[in-house]
Amino acid sequence: MKKSFVSLLAALVVIPALAEFPDRPITFVVPYSAGGPADLIGRAVAREMSELAGQPIVVENRAGAGGNIAGDYIARAPKDGYTLLFGSSPVLVMNPSLYKNLKFNPLTDFQPIADFGSVPNAVLVNQSLGVASVAQLVEKGKPAPLSYASAGSGGTTHLSGVIFGQKSGAQMLHVPYKGSGPALQALLGNQVMVTFTDIFTAKPFVESGQLRMLALTSDQRSPLFPGVPTLAEAGVKGVNVRVFFALLAPSGIPDAVKNKLSGLAQAALKNAALRKQLESRGLDIPADNTPEKLAEKMRRETQEWAAVVKASGAALD
Repeated sequence: MKKSFVSLLAALVVIPALAEFPDRPITFVVPYSAGGPADLIGRAVAREMSELAGQPIVVENRAGAGGNIAGDYIARAPKDGYTLLFGSSPVLVMNPSLYKNLKFNPLTDFQPIADFGSVPNAVLVNQSLGVASVAQLVEKGKPAPLSYASAGSGGTTHLSGVIFGQKSGAQMLHVPYKGSGPALQALLGNQVMVTFTDIFTAKPFVESGQLRMLALTSDQRSPLFPGVPTLAEAGVKGVNVRVFFALLAPSGIPDAVKNKLSGLAQAALKNAALRKQLESRGLDIPADNTPEKLAEKMRRETQEWAAVVKASGAALD
């Protein structure tokens, strides 16, 4: 009898707390530097979800180690729904195959909340390089390596170059930077010859004429750039890289909190202004957006990237 009374009392204490969630600010931890696509998308989503939740949502950048610093932080965070990860493909599905001593497992240590869509990478060159097609770029990379900037070792901007070299026969020289912004600045400053950056980030530089987009690393063209071919159409087959962005919590949060966060995220994506903002930068937002669908996507892409990483020979400590 005493045990039953204690259990009932505990339930009465917990239920009102969950019903009031959130009753204080929430933090989105972005595993990359400010100004990159995960940061920009995360901040846009945070603003809309904050309005819906009636509580501030603070974006905190914890960059480093290919996103693993933030990933480890979230895996150890309180399981109350107030500290969340706004991450992307590298930390969610690629790093388990790339890093030998990863301290967390995204498939077991994170609770999927919502998928905010994906974008392909673009093959970008400086106008002054004098290259107008993928074929010309490949020819330039056969006698001497093509130096290419990435947002850091291990991400899609790095592995896109590895795969491109393998499939095209061009020699590639990887030059890692601390984020997409510095990598693009290196390309703009002619410090490197090419980069593979998501179209969300690349769009303003291409539209302003500062950079030239030669092709996309996807199996379909983008409606934003209908005249830009896929790499397969440009003669380099077997390169299909997309980056997705998602919201996750530490595993073990209460179901009521998970459902509330998922509901807030789905409601945010119904906002016409937010959708227009994301889609205008090339984001392909999934129609069926549930925690279960995101979990399934993470399992599938983890297996796919494991095969890619094994074939590439890439490995990081």
